Order: sequence, then C-alpha cells, then structure tokens
Amino acid sequence: MGGRIRQFREASAQPSADDLGLGERYLQGRLLELFCGQHPRDIVHSARTARWLLDRGHTDPVLIMAALLHDIGKRHQRRVDRVAWVVAEWFHMGRALAATSSRLELRRAMARTASHAEAGAVMLRESGAPEDAVTLTRLHHSPPRGHPMLALLQQADAAN
Repeated sequence: MGGRIRQFREASAQPSADDLGLGERYLQGRLLELFCGQHPRDIVHSARTARWLLDRGHTDPVLIMAALLHDIGKRHQRRVDRVAWVVAEWFHMGRALAATSSRLELRRAMARTASHAEAGAVMLRESGAPEDAVTLTRLHHSPPRGHPMLALLQQADAAN
C-alpha cells in the first residue's frame, strides 16, 4: 500500500537529465524514441527500475533495456486512469471493467493497462529489440517460473 501511495504522490514527476541520460546510454534509434515517448511518469519509473538493477550489480544490457521499456505499452494515461486501475485490481475487477470499445475513456484506459505487457512486447519486436527483451516485457506481470532475469525485473519494478 505504501508503494501505491508513493506512486500516486510522484505521478507528476518529470524525468531528470539523469533519467534521460540512462535511456541514451542503453538504447538507440527507435528504442530510444519509444523510451522518450512514454508518459513522463513512466520514464521516471522505468529509469528508477533500471537504476535499481544497476545499483545491485546487474549490468546485462538486455535486462536494463527491458527495465527501461517494460511499460511502453501503457501509452499515455491520466492519473485518474491509473488510480481507477489500482482500485479495481484491489477488488479483482480490473480486467472485467476494461473495454477497448467502450465509449468511456476510463474503460479504454483500463484495457490498455490490462494488455500493456503484450502491447509493449509487440512494439519492441517491431522496433528491432532483442527477443529476450521482448520476452521480459511480455512476461513482466507473469510468474517468473525459474526465469532469473524475469524475477529480477519484477523485483526492480515492484521496488519502483
């Protein structure tokens, strides 16, 4: 719960020069464009996720790439969209309320959140990312099932 409160409080955070520099250090071309094209809050979160890994000695470039790009499938969402998703998930209703064809933006946003891992993986594959980064992105909300890099990404994501 404390992590969710921190996320809400920091939802208006703008990326720092260090956040953007981290993206420039590990990403090129279309992948860097995807990173910089995220919602500012997602750039901050992704940079923190990558920094968490680096601070603990995890330097695999594919893992850092996945940390920087794991949420690109969310696209731009309002704060209310994010809060609604969290509340709905507390009641295990997020996916039930999500609807891509709804006339309500809130329900369409919830659908984007529900499918963001798969959508992000497609975006990465189309942009020429290594297949391991695509897989990590697609599975970052799935049980790690013995996949150590996925477990690390999930720990870093949860911590940030």
